[in-house]
Amino acid sequence: MVGIIIVAILAIGASIGVVTARQPVHSALYLVGNILSLALLYLMLKAEFLAAAQVIVYAGAIMVLFLFVVTLLTAGKEERELPEDLPGQRIVAGVLSGLVGVVFAVLAIKYPGPVIKAPLPSHFGNLTGMGRLLWGPDFVYLTAIAIMLVSAALGVMVLNPPRKRRQIEAGDSEQQKSQTSPETAKKEREGTG
Repeated sequence: MVGIIIVAILAIGASIGVVTARQPVHSALYLVGNILSLALLYLMLKAEFLAAAQVIVYAGAIMVLFLFVVTLLTAGKEERELPEDLPGQRIVAGVLSGLVGVVFAVLAIKYPGPVIKAPLPSHFGNLTGMGRLLWGPDFVYLTAIAIMLVSAALGVMVLNPPRKRRQIEAGDSEQQKSQTSPETAKKEREGTG
């Protein structure tokens, strides 16, 4: 129980750091700390697969994407602080969020809720249990979702070609128009008129 409380405090501290950090890169690093502490909580709850997925997917792939976007958006911009529209709003927001957190903590301690004494299913949260769920009787639904996502991605690629290809296609059509002889163009105008 003490370990869960320590990791929960680390997760809350990292999430506060995400919001209060002035540099976007520092905010992203605090988010990595939050994700890793959530993975530790999953490990303490015997959900190894979720902990591994949390680290691999979120702390790995998603954070690389975040950092890539942050570096693209902040490249070449100078550092300067914009004036606040409402002076003191950060202090008021910090005090109010602290009060709300204290109220929630008091309510959670005073009204803990019923204790669930049902045993967990075998292989709960580990790779074997997740594999049985994904590759079991519901595998047809997983396959249907995968086919739908792939077809949506292909549809986007077909309906929205890259800008260079559109320019090449537009240039080809303009070249064809300019290569038509004046007699052909005159006949086309007379036929349509």
